[in-house]
Amino acid sequence: MAGGDEIRFCQGGAFDLASGSARWVNSNCSNSFPCTVADYAPPWASGDEGRPILSRPVDDHGFDLANGGNAIAQGGYIFENLDLRCPGCTSNGWAFFFYNDVNDVVLDNIRTDGFAIGVHLAGSNPCSGGDPQCNGQNDRVTLRNLTILNSDHQGVLGGSNDLLIENSYFENNGDGSMFDHNIYVSGGSRMTIRNNELYRSSLDGSGSCGGVSLVGHGVMTDLLIEGNYVHEDVGKANQGCWGIAITPAYSTAEAFNNVTIRGNRIENVGNTAVGTASCQNCTIENNVIIQNQGFGVTGVSIPAQLPGTGDAISQNVVIRNNSIWTNTGTGIALNEGSSHAIVSNAIQATSATSGWNCLDTTMSAANYNVINYNVCGFGAGEWANGVGDLAAWQVIGWGINSIADVPGFVSGADLRPAAETAVIVDAGSPGLSSLTDFNGNVRDSLPDVGAYEWHPLTEKLFLPLVVK
Repeated sequence: MAGGDEIRFCQGGAFDLASGSARWVNSNCSNSFPCTVADYAPPWASGDEGRPILSRPVDDHGFDLANGGNAIAQGGYIFENLDLRCPGCTSNGWAFFFYNDVNDVVLDNIRTDGFAIGVHLAGSNPCSGGDPQCNGQNDRVTLRNLTILNSDHQGVLGGSNDLLIENSYFENNGDGSMFDHNIYVSGGSRMTIRNNELYRSSLDGSGSCGGVSLVGHGVMTDLLIEGNYVHEDVGKANQGCWGIAITPAYSTAEAFNNVTIRGNRIENVGNTAVGTASCQNCTIENNVIIQNQGFGVTGVSIPAQLPGTGDAISQNVVIRNNSIWTNTGTGIALNEGSSHAIVSNAIQATSATSGWNCLDTTMSAANYNVINYNVCGFGAGEWANGVGDLAAWQVIGWGINSIADVPGFVSGADLRPAAETAVIVDAGSPGLSSLTDFNGNVRDSLPDVGAYEWHPLTEKLFLPLVVK
């Protein structure tokens, strides 16, 4: 193929890829002259033909984008409008495999079903000495409008600089292990994960979620996770089923710098909805967290996993304008590092249990810059772990503008203010609240507590579901 050439499979067609011959590498393809693998409408088409089906009957890759030997920078590929299936895969077949410095790739409107891994963004051998363009990393990868189903282990695994994962649907990826996930990113800079739906992560033998749905480990800079809908069914999540976790887990040193987790809706996951650690200059804002499982949850947890030797220590973490509805557990826990802020969060506990606390902030006061303007409603337990009620908290100098009262949500499924008279309306921090709300509305000079700024009840509650 010359740069700019295309290979197209007919819509409505089905193609047996047999075994072997998975490698697709071409040095003529480039970002300026990409090579395309896609579909076309045959002359006999009536308009209702589906994407062409490409099937691997054995444990093998769909498209292997790895050159052999030492890494040579290559790429410039577009794959779109394809349906990849692997009825024979168990542990080794990956729909797309990136290895040895693969760059400038777009996957758009691709469905994968039954592979061991949907998309594997792997590492690299040492760079070839004769290739000055090689940096041993994947760069500029776009995964858009994907449907990744029934992977034996991971939906997406790995990392890339300038990685974009958006508008995609993930379901039933993983074999029940806590090490399997719908999305697992493991290093890179300038990564964005937005507007995806993640469901039924790593199901165990009973059909319950057993692994974090969206997880990240390694070393990452400028990571944005926004607008995602992460959810499980009530009664179908165990303690290992978390929502979003960016945490250290390796034996090598890890750090996460400039991480933003915002505007996500997280429902009925396990005992942690949003968790980080080793996170520096990080913001967690405008998230909607709902927990109706038969056990408690920590809405936002830091450290969700303790840093190991050599790992960074969290600094300058801002947790603001999140709305949390849970039966019991902890609203927000922040007990690692220093220079933190917890402001303008709305929390409601629905069960009156003595083990409840709105805040778990047991480090020295010097570790926090500000904890204020939070609203928390609960029937039993503590405002702050080890302190007691809000009055006791205020006596020691915290939360003078905080309120112990029912926030005034519309319902347990709708965490917008129910009325202009709701406690959370105009009760947020004037200077430290998020500038916009869950829906992108600009907050006024008297910002509301929680993810939503008061408006007539005509705005969206859920992200639109991705068509499967």
